[in-house]
Amino acid sequence: MRGVSLEEISAATRISTRFLEALESDQWDQLPGGVFNRGFIRSVARFLGLDEDSLIAEYALETKDRTEIGVVPDPPMEIRRNWGPAVLAVLVLAAILAGGWFFAYHYGARIVARFHRRASAPAASAQTVPAFSTAAAPGENGPAPSMPAPLADTANSAAPPPAASSTLELKIEAGRAADLKVIADGRTVYDGHVDAGNVMRFDAQDSLEITSSDSSALLLDLNGQTVPPIGLPGQSGTVTLTRKDLKSATGGPH
Repeated sequence: MRGVSLEEISAATRISTRFLEALESDQWDQLPGGVFNRGFIRSVARFLGLDEDSLIAEYALETKDRTEIGVVPDPPMEIRRNWGPAVLAVLVLAAILAGGWFFAYHYGARIVARFHRRASAPAASAQTVPAFSTAAAPGENGPAPSMPAPLADTANSAAPPPAASSTLELKIEAGRAADLKVIADGRTVYDGHVDAGNVMRFDAQDSLEITSSDSSALLLDLNGQTVPPIGLPGQSGTVTLTRKDLKSATGGPH
């Protein structure tokens, strides 16, 4: 309807035309699954200027309200409630209140009487120390207070603050458990295991290299732009993102 070809959408969103065709024909089994399906729908909707939430709702209706195609939610864990600490805290609080009532009932009157006796003691020996001011009163002779030297006008001589340099901001959301390694500007910043639902963020100035034991288990987002899967589902893969990828991600219309 908008006269936009799949090739134009693919160039702007960096989603392959194969996945775009699967989205158009509702062939969900042809998509990577996990969190990628919703990410693809949001990227296409953002590029075409459509309502992202409405399209996500239609997708959920089409897939019978399942959270994600190919993702089986873990059964809820039964939480056993331990009332022991709560009961102990109530007993301790009750003991404190009972002790305070007993002390006030038996010794409160004596403490109040002793306080009043001390307050009514003669205060004739108390001396008032006059306050002194360092400023001369009006009409008195004395040296005029020194005025601070005028500050130099540095508005014109101050150098403008340096412009903030563009930074590569990577967001990784795990749809399934996998091994992950991230190298930022040639330095390893993470090398370990991630579980389903984990969200991690990394920053770099020039490049980010991401390696995963399961290419379709991770959803990559570079400066707000969804990045296509690293490789084929179930296989390991590596991708390197640079400023060139950032420019191409932000260059298309929104």
